[in-house]
Amino acid sequence: MSPYTFALFGTPATWHFKKFNHLANSAVYATWGNTAVNVTVLRGKAREGMDFFPLQVEYIEKLYAAGTIASSPYVKREGFPSQEAILRGRIIDRALRPRFPKELLDDVQIFIHVLAYDKKYDPMILGFNTAVAAIMTSDIPFEGELAGVRVSMDKEENLFLNPADVVALDYTAKGEIPSMNMVISVDREGVVMFDADMAEVPEDKSIEAVKFARDNAEHIYTAQKEFAALVKTEKKAGAMFTLPEGVVDTIKSEFGTEIKEAISQKDKESRKLLEAAVKEKVVEKFKEDETVTGSVIAEAMSRIMKKEILHEVLDEHKRIDGRKFDEIRTLSAEVGIIPQVHGTGLFKRGDTHVLSLVTLAAPTKSQTLEDMTGEATKMYIHEYSAPPAAYGETGRYNTHPGRREIGHGALAEKALERVLPAETEFPYMIRVVSEVVSSAGSTSMASTCGSTLALMDAGVPIKTPVAGISVGVIANDDFSQYQLMTDIEEIEDFYGYMDFKVAGSRTGITAIQMDQKKLRIPYEVIFEAFGYAKTAREQILDVIVAAIPTHRTELAESAPRVDVIRIDPDNIGKLIGPGGKMIKEITKQSGMEINIKEDGTVEIFGVGQENRDRAKQMIDDIFGDFKIGEVYDAEVIGIKPFGAIVRIEKGNMDEQGLVHISELADKFIKTVEEVVNMGDKVKVKVVGIDENGRLRLSVKQVK
Repeated sequence: MSPYTFALFGTPATWHFKKFNHLANSAVYATWGNTAVNVTVLRGKAREGMDFFPLQVEYIEKLYAAGTIASSPYVKREGFPSQEAILRGRIIDRALRPRFPKELLDDVQIFIHVLAYDKKYDPMILGFNTAVAAIMTSDIPFEGELAGVRVSMDKEENLFLNPADVVALDYTAKGEIPSMNMVISVDREGVVMFDADMAEVPEDKSIEAVKFARDNAEHIYTAQKEFAALVKTEKKAGAMFTLPEGVVDTIKSEFGTEIKEAISQKDKESRKLLEAAVKEKVVEKFKEDETVTGSVIAEAMSRIMKKEILHEVLDEHKRIDGRKFDEIRTLSAEVGIIPQVHGTGLFKRGDTHVLSLVTLAAPTKSQTLEDMTGEATKMYIHEYSAPPAAYGETGRYNTHPGRREIGHGALAEKALERVLPAETEFPYMIRVVSEVVSSAGSTSMASTCGSTLALMDAGVPIKTPVAGISVGVIANDDFSQYQLMTDIEEIEDFYGYMDFKVAGSRTGITAIQMDQKKLRIPYEVIFEAFGYAKTAREQILDVIVAAIPTHRTELAESAPRVDVIRIDPDNIGKLIGPGGKMIKEITKQSGMEINIKEDGTVEIFGVGQENRDRAKQMIDDIFGDFKIGEVYDAEVIGIKPFGAIVRIEKGNMDEQGLVHISELADKFIKTVEEVVNMGDKVKVKVVGIDENGRLRLSVKQVK
């Protein structure tokens, strides 16, 4: 089959069907500029006992795509994927997953493999749109024709598509940070997925960006449809999860009242206990029927619960826990809870509780990252952790974060990144860890709030507090009836159709992430949800500011402080010393970390002013002027026919100088050894400094 060529955002792109991987269910090799990706779609038979759709989406980057080799001297082969690759894979996964039949049980794997990277052409956007084309040309049922678009905004609030300056790993370090970096998946009728970081962009401008993406996506739908028509692959239904006839009706008639009572409980623990009790009765009811497995019972009860919630919300206009639809659960915020750590914040929203902890360190502790887009140094990281205790249940404890943990951590990181101080204002490496201690819905947004509290408690001068909230929706199949809900809790998230997370300040939005369970969320619903999120965010910010009105002016006693001095850039080599001798000695004796910049700025980090002062004095000793007429202790380190070479002990540093043979004694001597020998300790007086800064010294003039 000949390559299919089309204009992707105005620039030629090509799709080649099964240029590689001809044994795959579908494979599409795509080029756009000099960026190239290969997408493979694999389908396997459903595994025995499978009761959910086992979709796997992987975004794979290898350094050869950019013509580079790993900088590590020990490992050159790519291992665990970079965090950025994981996040890009999650973005694509969240958009594709709801477009498959929910009942499908076949194994489906989608691999987006970047083969060549041209920084002018975003491989993730190419990979996303090619993945849709690849699935549409497979035999797997799929609702195709959806687009992935990156929208950006400059300082003049002009919107533009697929900017090259936000693709690279280190775009935030280039000083060219756009006000908006929004990746959005859309189709003709609504939004499928959101992922954005922004510089406090107002809601109306964010809505304009959504419309901009919608208006620039039509050519992608056309290309996907035409390409699928050329390939002409027949779709096959595959294995589907079905319920035995009558099971739902039987459970509803006998246990419907108890199920309704269980889901109406306002707190999570009571709800779980009643649900478990009802399930035990249902299991007992069908224990003699081999067709009614545990999976069947779980799905049947889920359908009953979902229908009941739909009825309560859309027909009775009631929320499960009795709240108003725009009402947030009970809020509280605390700071300074944990001793010794540099900053802590505890944020509670109903049964969702998150403890965030801040650690400050010298820039030398910054994180170095490397992927196919280049290398970067991160001065701020946020990590998310949700152990089994957060859910009140036993479970596997993972020492390494999964994709969900990485994604939640990155979302809260993006939410705060735009309000952090510049490194010149606050020269610290900042690490925030959010420990979920109780989970009942939207822990990622609670982590955002906890991070704000902890950063302010640690004395980090953030530009403004940031808060986050999630907005959900309950709707009928065609959205002719729907109800938005602020601060969705676990059960509303599980049975609802959307998790629309928005973080920001009073001024505007800093981060958005949305996933959903329908084919799409209509545009008008999304636009209305922005208003719900803004109102709730301002309420949460009131609680945060009540707990800590502004960042602390003093760092914690346990936190390292920084003293800054400046030296002549030409003297940096002298401070470092041969083989780093001087700077290592200062670090060893003072216990401080020393960061030297190219402009001569020297940052001294550590705990204890006395130790920082010691480091400053040692540096000063290196560059302090030797005054003519002053006397210093010295040691003879060299014997020459014309004099003695001595090392002056000046503070904790040393300087070499010459004592001419005529300056060793008041009388005439034939050899230096008549007065001094190697290793002798003497006192010397500075009698001169030549034009090259070398010292002329005297022993005989010492009084």
